[in-house]
Amino acid sequence: MTRCGPTIIHDAVWRHRVEVAVSPPRAELYFHDERWIDPINTQIRFEAAVFNSQRGATWSVLSASGAPGAGTIDETGLYRAPDMGGLHSGDTDIVVATSREDPLRKAYAWVTLVGEGPLVAPPPTLEIWPRSVTLYHWSGVDNPYMAQANKMRMFRAFPRNAASPSVTWVSSAGQIEVQSDTRFCAYLAPDTGWDPDSNQATIVTVTASLASKPSVTADAKVFLVNYDWPKFW
Repeated sequence: MTRCGPTIIHDAVWRHRVEVAVSPPRAELYFHDERWIDPINTQIRFEAAVFNSQRGATWSVLSASGAPGAGTIDETGLYRAPDMGGLHSGDTDIVVATSREDPLRKAYAWVTLVGEGPLVAPPPTLEIWPRSVTLYHWSGVDNPYMAQANKMRMFRAFPRNAASPSVTWVSSAGQIEVQSDTRFCAYLAPDTGWDPDSNQATIVTVTASLASKPSVTADAKVFLVNYDWPKFW
C-alpha cells in the first residue's frame, strides 16, 4: 500500500568563502635612485582579484619582518620602489591585498629590490686662478714709478661639487678684500718687505677655502719685488 502525504523540500543555502589573488605573484625592480635606470623599471602595477565579493581589496606594503615596507603602493595597486638608502640589493618587500569585506582574507606578492644605488658623489674640490703672480711693494726703492695695477691682483676661486660656492680667503702678508661674490678677492701688496741685500722676492701665500668644508683649500703664490730704476754714472 502506498502512503501519500505532503512532500517537504528543504532549501539549501550555500555561503561561499571570500578569496583573494594577486598578480603578478613576484616582481623584480630597481631602486628608485638607481644609476642609469629607466624609471619604468622602478615601478609595477599589481592586480587583485577578489572572489565572492564585490567590494574589492585594499593595498599595503610590508617588510619581510612584518614592519612597514620600504616601497609604497597606491589605491590602484601601483607599487613604487624606494631609494636605496640603507637597503641592500636583494632586499624584499611584500605587497599585501586585503579583502574589504573580510579583512582576514589576504593575498601576497613579493618584490625583490636590486641595484647599486646612485653614483657616489665626487669629493668637493677647489682651484684658484692665477696660481702665481709677481707684484711690487707699494713703497721702497723706485716703486712709486710703478702703476698701482702692478701692486694688486684679483684672484678667483673655482669650487666644484661643493655644498655651497661660498669661499673664505687669507694671506700670509698684505691685504685681502673679499668681494660680494666670495669666489673673488682683491689682493693688495704690503708697503715693504723685500730684503734688498738678499736680492730675492718675498713670497706670499694666498689661500682660498671652501666655507662648507674648510679642509678643502687651494693656494696661490705672490712674488713681491721692488723696482730699481737703472742708474748710470
